[in-house]
Amino acid sequence: MGQILFVDDDTDSLAMYVKAVSLANHEADIASSAMEGWDLIKENSYDLIFVDLNIPGMSGYELLQKMQGDERAKATPVIIISAMPEENSLVDDVLKAGAQLFLEKPVALDELYSVIEKYRS
Repeated sequence: MGQILFVDDDTDSLAMYVKAVSLANHEADIASSAMEGWDLIKENSYDLIFVDLNIPGMSGYELLQKMQGDERAKATPVIIISAMPEENSLVDDVLKAGAQLFLEKPVALDELYSVIEKYRS
C-alpha cells in the first residue's frame, strides 16, 4: 500500500483521484493549494506526489522548486498534471525542476494506475 498526495484545486479531479487510488489499495491525501500541500509534505512521508501546475497562490511549479530544497521531499517522485497543452518548453521546465513526468488533464484512470505502479516500485 502506498501513500500518495494530490495537490489540485479542482475538487472533481481530487474526488476522482482519491476514489481511483483507494480502489487500487493505496491511501491518498489531498490539498487544494500548494501551501496546504507543502504543509502536508513537511508533516508526512509520501511515496508519490501529483501536483497541478495551475493552482491558486503558489503555483505547482513553485511547490516543485520548494520541494527540491528539502532533502526528504526532494527524494519523493513528483508528477505534474495540467490542463494546459503539453508545450515542449513547459514540459522541459518542469522536468528540469525535478518532476519525473508531465501528464495532461484529464488523466485517464488506466494512465493514473500505471504511473502509480511505475513510481511506487
